[in-house]
Amino acid sequence: MTVRYRWFSQRRKLKDQKWPCTHWRGFMVGVAGLLFVAFAILDYPVGLMARDLSGPIREYGEFITHFGQSEWILITSVLVFALGMTAAGAADEADRRTRAKGVFLAQAASFVFAAVALSGLAVNLLKGLIGRPRPNMLVYYDLSPFAFDPMSFAGQYSSFPSGHATTVAAIFTAAAFFLPRHRILFFSLAVCIAMSRIIVGAHYPSDVIAGLAFGSWFTYLTAIIFSRYRMVFSIDPHGWPVPRNGFSALKPEFMRKHPHHAAPQTDLDLTTQKGH
Repeated sequence: MTVRYRWFSQRRKLKDQKWPCTHWRGFMVGVAGLLFVAFAILDYPVGLMARDLSGPIREYGEFITHFGQSEWILITSVLVFALGMTAAGAADEADRRTRAKGVFLAQAASFVFAAVALSGLAVNLLKGLIGRPRPNMLVYYDLSPFAFDPMSFAGQYSSFPSGHATTVAAIFTAAAFFLPRHRILFFSLAVCIAMSRIIVGAHYPSDVIAGLAFGSWFTYLTAIIFSRYRMVFSIDPHGWPVPRNGFSALKPEFMRKHPHHAAPQTDLDLTTQKGH
């Protein structure tokens, strides 16, 4: 067995590791409650209200909704992966720090690409299987939000869950795993961008809630799988993915803060000394 494949097999060890607590019970209960409220109270009136929105609110929705498209993050991930692999390959054999930075950057880009691309494929399959009509079918054809047409795979019957909300949740959940101190900011941004799909009349509130839940959970499971191969993440005692290396480790040397050493004591230094 070559060194490359031996390295990979040594990091696999799936059967020897216990899967972390996935917090699925609380998550499922919370999402189910939100979906019930949205289905029962919000979907029908909000679907009708969206057609009458105009002015700055409509313009905001039409502008911000483009950030939920996956193409820009997928292309960026590929470029970052190529940059990391190039940096790792071009480094000298003795320069282990640069090689480690390049490998970590490439692995992180692979994780983001996998989370966004695979969640997008999965949600598109779900949309076709469920076959929920979009809000414009309610506005123009008086078709109920619950007039499902399963297995239709038609564009007008692909409302649940929201694909844009899934992509947004995948992106910002990944960002929250890398920078956990800013997770509240990332959560707020994800909700604001995802809600734009309601403003433009493309989805019901329950579609957006389901998309956010699906994208964040899919990204969480992807992070766990990466951690099983000791790539990008490790799992903390509470079952949450934490980066094996912080992004501060990727800073070039000239951007690092080097500690300032105190000047040596001299006989001319008249400042108060400890113990005197």
